[in-house]
Amino acid sequence: MSTVLQLTTSAAAALWEDAYEQLSFTAYALRSQAADEELTELFDDVRGVLADWEAIEADRRALRARAIEARAMVRVADAALDRTLARVGETLLELTEGDRDHDLYRRFFPEDHERLVSLGLEGELPGASLVMAQLDEGGEIPDPLVAFIAPMRACLTAAHQAITGRAESYAGLGRLQARVEAWLETAGAVRANTQNALDELAEERGLSDRFAASFFP
Repeated sequence: MSTVLQLTTSAAAALWEDAYEQLSFTAYALRSQAADEELTELFDDVRGVLADWEAIEADRRALRARAIEARAMVRVADAALDRTLARVGETLLELTEGDRDHDLYRRFFPEDHERLVSLGLEGELPGASLVMAQLDEGGEIPDPLVAFIAPMRACLTAAHQAITGRAESYAGLGRLQARVEAWLETAGAVRANTQNALDELAEERGLSDRFAASFFP
């Protein structure tokens, strides 16, 4: 499962949001005691970790948008390439009177063009590249096929760009996941340290356990 899904639809999303909410609760509680210097120092530590969360979250949202855009571009590029390949195949069948074993048809499609069209975008690229190579023969192809040279080249360019964009966006999400996991570890440590510090303060000041507990949800 990609990070874009992990942080939007799974238990990881709840963990990510809950960790921020719980630490925010502690930060607000500490900030409410601004006159207490020792509690203010604890607030500064917690607030710094929350600022890191907010920076990661901003990057997560941007990367999520890029990943969704990349998936959309792949879908559109796939549909455009399918359409162009299908039209080339149909034109070849018209030229060969429906003979799929004709040398001309098999030059472009070693297997039936419908099978190539049924593949996903990455699976189609080798076959589509072969079709492009045959179209680039120029004067060696029948005139009806010349009209497909520009559309096929545009489709292949869009396909490569879409696949590259998707790979880059998913790589970015993978790097983000490492930052998320590191933050969760840090947040857990800061929460524990804050708890210990509050327990020690309560003991020093002769306060009940309710003092430290009041700073946590």
